Amino acid sequence: MRKEYVNMLIKTTVIVLVFLMLAMNVSAQISSFSQITVTLINQEPDPVAPGNTVELRFRIENEGGKPAENTQAKLVLKYPFSLYGDEELKNLGTIAGSQTGDIGVREKWNLFVDTGATTGDHTVEFWYSIDGGIWTKAGDYTVTVRSRDAVLAINQIKTDRDNIIPGTMTQVSFVLENLADNTLNDIKLNLDLYEQITLTTTVSVIELPFTPIGSGNEKTLKSLRAGESKEIVFNLFTDADAESKAYKVPYTLTYSDSSGENFSREGILGLLVESTPDISVNIESTEIYQAGAKGRVEIKIVNKGFTDIKFLDLTMTETEDFKIISNPEVYIGELDSDDYETAEYDLMVCKEAEDSVILPLTVEYRDANGNLYTKELPLELELFTGEELRQRTNGGGFPWGIVILVVAIVAVVVYIIRRRNKKKQKKA
Repeated sequence: MRKEYVNMLIKTTVIVLVFLMLAMNVSAQISSFSQITVTLINQEPDPVAPGNTVELRFRIENEGGKPAENTQAKLVLKYPFSLYGDEELKNLGTIAGSQTGDIGVREKWNLFVDTGATTGDHTVEFWYSIDGGIWTKAGDYTVTVRSRDAVLAINQIKTDRDNIIPGTMTQVSFVLENLADNTLNDIKLNLDLYEQITLTTTVSVIELPFTPIGSGNEKTLKSLRAGESKEIVFNLFTDADAESKAYKVPYTLTYSDSSGENFSREGILGLLVESTPDISVNIESTEIYQAGAKGRVEIKIVNKGFTDIKFLDLTMTETEDFKIISNPEVYIGELDSDDYETAEYDLMVCKEAEDSVILPLTVEYRDANGNLYTKELPLELELFTGEELRQRTNGGGFPWGIVILVVAIVAVVVYIIRRRNKKKQKKA
């Protein structure tokens, strides 16, 4: 047993000695040659944008035992790189053996990146030659090219109508343009149709009066090439009871570039909800039914539109057919949608007036968004005679019968008095 152990120990020792001799032989062979290794230390800037210059710094080391004399180096460039103010060949001189780490030689090249370069990783080749010998490729080295800001512009936001009317559908289009130098992916546009109001202790959420129809409040584009434009369209229904005013709808735009970097932008979409005010004016009641009469005329103003009316003011103008006894201007102020107000005027109609009198009325007001409206709304005051007058006044009108009766009574009284006076004169 002991003899076998000794034999095994002898065999192991022999094997180790053989490997040591081989290693020493290889080391001796390596030390008799130059062995160049090249490392890209950094690029400045990193990344570099198309149309800019970049500085590449390399470290050149000789890991062999033999000095590398009269060493030259160059970069072999492909699109999108070209030399910028540098000589093509760099003379590195003699690089001593085992010259590594901080001892190694450092050299830099300045390159120009073409303006049409695409985002991504591009490579340059490093070649060297020792003492006029053959050129040897040290390797391929990566240079990162990317725009500093992948800009996805919203060139225009447009609607298919100037004024959004409550209870109607509106098409809202976002025109997107890729201003970056590379393809942008996973483009998402989100409309935030809820408005948050922060109070002292609570946060309440108010729903804006817009509802997406045919899709949700988020639209997606798979990709958009450099320089390409596309539209994202939302069909929004505006609530019928929406208040007329300008609404601010927040939106969020997210996307990524070809390198995988994510971007996010926020903005505000302004939507103006308003409808043209619709008012009607008519004579509600009157005390004047015939020429030569005076009395009160009541005018009714109705707001039939979706929007409220503010600063409502009425002004009546006299004509040769009538006179205004009261103030010609009546200020009403606010008039809500689906509501009415009245204005009263005291008038005297001339005796020469015929079948009707035109009452020139000027109405001035503003809508909920402050737009001013001025309208001429003449009203016709009808006049009557004869049977029509009696019907309108329930048998009233001017009391000719009473006048005749009074005249007759007065005549009889006068006649009686005269007869009595004559009798008294005869007796006397």
